[in-house]
Amino acid sequence: MTDPVSPAGGENQLLMVRDFPVGPQAVYDAWSDLTGVTDWWGPEGFLVPADRVRVENRAGGSYRACMVNTLTGDELWWGGTLRELRPPDHLAMTQQWQSPDGTPSSPETLITVDLAAHHGGTRMTFRQGPFSTRRELDGHQTGWNSSFDRLSRYLARHRGSVK
Repeated sequence: MTDPVSPAGGENQLLMVRDFPVGPQAVYDAWSDLTGVTDWWGPEGFLVPADRVRVENRAGGSYRACMVNTLTGDELWWGGTLRELRPPDHLAMTQQWQSPDGTPSSPETLITVDLAAHHGGTRMTFRQGPFSTRRELDGHQTGWNSSFDRLSRYLARHRGSVK
């Protein structure tokens, strides 16, 4: 289930809803555990090497990661601050594209992830914004859709073994 743009959020807010066949804690852990995010962060065709992810896993902590295009080797760096961590049902963080040295290269957006038990699994409600342009929103929608497809496969592979 995907609703790419929130009618109430206006043109600059992304809203996506996905259902997963595992409990909220498993989905929360997939977001917050470094050993898991490298398996699903980023769209198809990109890798997030474990040595290019740094997370201070606490409210107020920073994070930084790099996606590597598997065809070209191009690197896309991003980072932000973890604003709220309320396992197993809520995460909030800022996100901003960065140059390799950490200099911001885009406006900052806020990401929220809300998780709720739903039909024996979890409904994830993902929001991100504000975006400066519709093109940026559309690009993030495409990237997150692909990442969430990877998250679904990750959760299926680790069903029962995700912390």
